[in-house]
Amino acid sequence: MKLSYRTWMTLLLGVLILMIPLGMVLMRLLPEEGVAQKKLWLRWAAGYLLALFGVLSALIWVVLKEVRQTLEQFRQAHRQAFEEMTEQIREDYRKRQQQQRSRQNGAER
Repeated sequence: MKLSYRTWMTLLLGVLILMIPLGMVLMRLLPEEGVAQKKLWLRWAAGYLLALFGVLSALIWVVLKEVRQTLEQFRQAHRQAFEEMTEQIREDYRKRQQQQRSRQNGAER
């Protein structure tokens, strides 16, 4: 099952938002005494920050991929429209040339 970039953005943003209360809980659990408890708390805090930056980096990466995909679709659509317009101009030019030739041939007779 392949999820779209927008779905991934929604999921990652949700995880990022849910990590805010987790950080607040972690801050309230800061021990007042005990070196061993403070070291354990620091490990949890480091893991939290690592996870937070990982989710944030993944979110930025997915946003950039979505922007790139959108720009590529936009470019392809404009290229196709440009090619269609160019072909229409060429067709109109050919018709005008044929009309002018047929008028000249009719005038010469």
